[in-house]
Amino acid sequence: MRSKSITFIYWTFILFFISVVIYSLSLHQRHYVFDSILSAFFMTIFYRYYDDLKFDAASFIFIGVGISMHELGRFGFYGMQFFGINWDIYTHAAVSFAMAIILYHALLGRIKLDKKWISLIIFLLTIGIALVGEFVEFSGTIFLKDGQGLLGLESEAGPFSNVSIDYWDTMSDLAMNALGGILGIFYSILLNRKI
Repeated sequence: MRSKSITFIYWTFILFFISVVIYSLSLHQRHYVFDSILSAFFMTIFYRYYDDLKFDAASFIFIGVGISMHELGRFGFYGMQFFGINWDIYTHAAVSFAMAIILYHALLGRIKLDKKWISLIIFLLTIGIALVGEFVEFSGTIFLKDGQGLLGLESEAGPFSNVSIDYWDTMSDLAMNALGGILGIFYSILLNRKI
């Protein structure tokens, strides 16, 4: 059952998304405004259906953190590295980790298949959703005048001289989405092994 602490956590994330919108608008920039509104919308959906999706507090926090990591780009995080790894790598892994948790909770008990098949379906859905995100990023980069896309485009030089920067960005993003999805599935299986 959804507790007062979950409500507090929900409002903490919502206030963070609102602050990103206000900060972006104060800079007279639209980048991260759409993203933050979309993040608040999804966080509200997950809060509203918290009990139906059988979330626990840790899963709900992981989802909020995964969603929020992209919004931290507004404050320059995409230009940073932690332990020698770009923020973008962490973000893609965390978002897919959260996505796998959401899908696992949504599908488990509703689909009459063995858990290994449910896990495969979740993995494929996670990669499919990530691929749609890459298409949105790419399309926005082409069609919006600031070149930032709807979800940003944070290309950096790849480690191979014969691989284009954009190709490296897309492939490394999808690889991290795959890793995050796998870790999210394992986390959900361990958490729900009694089910």
